[in-house]
Amino acid sequence: MNSTVPISVIIPTYNRGMAVFSVLEKIQECDPKPAEIWVHIDLTDGILERELSRRFPNVKVLGSPIRLGPGGGRHRCLLASNTPYAVSFDDDSYPVDPDFFSSVEQLFSEHSHVAVFEANVWHRHEHAKVRTKSLVPIPSYMGCGYAIRVAAYRQVRGHLPRPVSYGMEEMDVSLQLFDAGWRILQAGNLRVFHDTELKHHQSSEITSGTIANVGLYAFLHYPFIGWGRGFLQLSNKVFYCIRMGRIGGICSGLFSIPRECYRNRQYRKPISWQTLKEFHNFRRTGVR
Repeated sequence: MNSTVPISVIIPTYNRGMAVFSVLEKIQECDPKPAEIWVHIDLTDGILERELSRRFPNVKVLGSPIRLGPGGGRHRCLLASNTPYAVSFDDDSYPVDPDFFSSVEQLFSEHSHVAVFEANVWHRHEHAKVRTKSLVPIPSYMGCGYAIRVAAYRQVRGHLPRPVSYGMEEMDVSLQLFDAGWRILQAGNLRVFHDTELKHHQSSEITSGTIANVGLYAFLHYPFIGWGRGFLQLSNKVFYCIRMGRIGGICSGLFSIPRECYRNRQYRKPISWQTLKEFHNFRRTGVR
């Protein structure tokens, strides 16, 4: 077949050298292929751009002299894409099945109320997921493998640039889409392999950034009546880090919350308490 479908692939990368080339090679094995591929490079020095241009001349490259984080990179790519749908990978995750992109197009054409289809993802040393036709409603999704309706994304504020995205990136956009009336489904027909062991989650930078993001998330979305819930969520995150032995970064994360809230104060847009309760109930029970 060797054709294309109206889908953009977006891949943010930072400080990973040429690792993204392996992902691009896997994408090239798919049939049909995506119409566009966008790679966003944080803290670019020009080296990776030149090598991408040489080895993958059809790949579109965006770079940033500052660290925007994966969410910030995805945001720039989603605003630049010229297709109705986009698929997001990390620089170490990729589609497993050659008809991945035609399956994405079919799912979006059959489900006009859905903004995001999360892929069935597994990591290194885990068993491969079985491909199924299941469609399961979920409150949020994983950033390393999902398909998104670009019009739905552009309807909401979208990602904020966060050097460390954990605790913020997917949950932030998921809540915005939920409030706008869109749905998110996990699609058993879409399979993605994430080639990582997640050991980087132990770093103090990740701990600090994640704690700050939990506080920022509550500040951006919760009305004053919900700040008690936000404080409880923040406390739970701190206790979780302590239990996991991730002590380094806790204090710096807590102390940075007021600064991060002030920096992003223009994005504060409280969601109604009723909608927030419905969203958190969905997260707790799995029932919308």
